[in-house]
Amino acid sequence: MQGIVKSISDNRDYRYVQLTNELQTLLVHDPEADKSAASLYVGVGSLSDPDDPHKKGEKYGGIAHFCEHMLFLGTKKYPDEEYYQKFLEENGGDSNAATGDEYTYFYFDVNA
Repeated sequence: MQGIVKSISDNRDYRYVQLTNELQTLLVHDPEADKSAASLYVGVGSLSDPDDPHKKGEKYGGIAHFCEHMLFLGTKKYPDEEYYQKFLEENGGDSNAATGDEYTYFYFDVNA
């Protein structure tokens, strides 16, 4: 990736990071922000739902949207299915997600 170009009047710091799973990220630090936030865009949506083997030419509708909702309902490390949302709310934050035809995105914000 080429260097990040920014205006000389921009006081934010930027850093590009590629994770070991090849996820590309852009980190932005704004010293004046009162919230921290993140967003994740995935190029998979409802058009990627699997074909229904019992109905030729039809899909198992809703699988991508189902996965969107299941993602934050507990893990081995954090088994309480409300932990994530409760943490955000207790710290002035919120989250949401959406599934479209060709994408799914997730975001959250929380007090800095």
